[in-house]
Amino acid sequence: MTDCSSSRRCCRVAVIGAGPIGLEAALCARQVGLDVVVFESGRVGESVRQWGHVRLFSPFGLNGSARGVAAIGADGLPDSEQLQSGMEFVETYLEPLAAVVAAEAKVYEQTRVVAVSRERTWKHHLVGRREQANDRFRLLVKNKEGDETAHEADVVLDCSGTWPHHRWIGTGGIPCPGERRLVPEAAYRLPDVLGTERHVYAQKHVLVVGSGYSAATSVVALARLARMEPGTHVSWLTREMPDEPVSRIADDPLASRDQLIVAANELALSEDSPVDWLSGRRVLEIGGEPGQLFLDLVGQGGQESERLEVEQIVANVGYQPHRELYQELQVHECYATGGPIRLAAVLLGETGDDCLVAESGGLADLQSPEPGFFVLGAKSYGRDSRFLIRTGIEQVERVIEHVEQGWGALA
Repeated sequence: MTDCSSSRRCCRVAVIGAGPIGLEAALCARQVGLDVVVFESGRVGESVRQWGHVRLFSPFGLNGSARGVAAIGADGLPDSEQLQSGMEFVETYLEPLAAVVAAEAKVYEQTRVVAVSRERTWKHHLVGRREQANDRFRLLVKNKEGDETAHEADVVLDCSGTWPHHRWIGTGGIPCPGERRLVPEAAYRLPDVLGTERHVYAQKHVLVVGSGYSAATSVVALARLARMEPGTHVSWLTREMPDEPVSRIADDPLASRDQLIVAANELALSEDSPVDWLSGRRVLEIGGEPGQLFLDLVGQGGQESERLEVEQIVANVGYQPHRELYQELQVHECYATGGPIRLAAVLLGETGDDCLVAESGGLADLQSPEPGFFVLGAKSYGRDSRFLIRTGIEQVERVIEHVEQGWGALA
């Protein structure tokens, strides 16, 4: 273990993000004797809080690490098989874990990392031999008051995830005309349809865009609302034209995930359902005014067009990594997913859709040309949605072991 009290300067690790992966990284780094600072743009577990009303598919045993459980203490923690809501996960695990980390490391909430560079090495320096860079990283951070400061670190772990950097409704992946003006940021999240946001959607015609688990979650919740609030109607738009909106995983080990998919697909295919499934459509334009919207749609062939009038939009179109953060570093990215290229190549070579069997990546897969800089957690998967918290925990263990050994070799 590296002794930070010795005359030799201790390795400082800057962790970006205080979600489940960032906190795991901070805890692991502290336990091997590294100096740690954590920057979180919101509150601890901010991205999880945004869908706190939703129950996770994965049981607690896949979301909490053995290290985290030992650090917190078993009292008050859920059973390993328990399915928690997002807020239950925050309150029972992430907040106590953050308290443990904060006892030995600096944790800055409401503090956003704006950019990361090196002190003396520019992006265009040491091309093809970047491993020779030995100057520290420099992080520009901004607090909630807008004050900016610079911090230094020997290692940077970007665990910031992909929230709230959503993708777009418009065809081709860019905003369609009217989208940025008429679709608010909140529309790209998982709304609390049956709770705090019930009044927004009750007795309204709501359009859900997307074909993943988030869209299925919204559709099922809105259908329940429709049965309680007559006059509520749901249109569900997907780009493709499969037999069912969401594909099932054969012998799915996550029973709650399979139950959600079955329920959503039945709603889409049933004739007496409050859900109208619009498959094989793309959105060309959004017009009108808030509360009275219209969407111009086109079919797969591009010939047939139609206009859909709705009152609210739920855009569960996915998220993408915020790559500008490290644009002054030599990070090799996948042109298709936006994730680090080596891990992306592994993931693109897989054919299954099950996140339980997706790769977490070996150490080599997590490395980039920029020595000492790692993208971990959901952000490392880019646009690939198969990430699990367990995957990020495995990544953390590999990287911290590498950092400890590398720094110790310099002693």
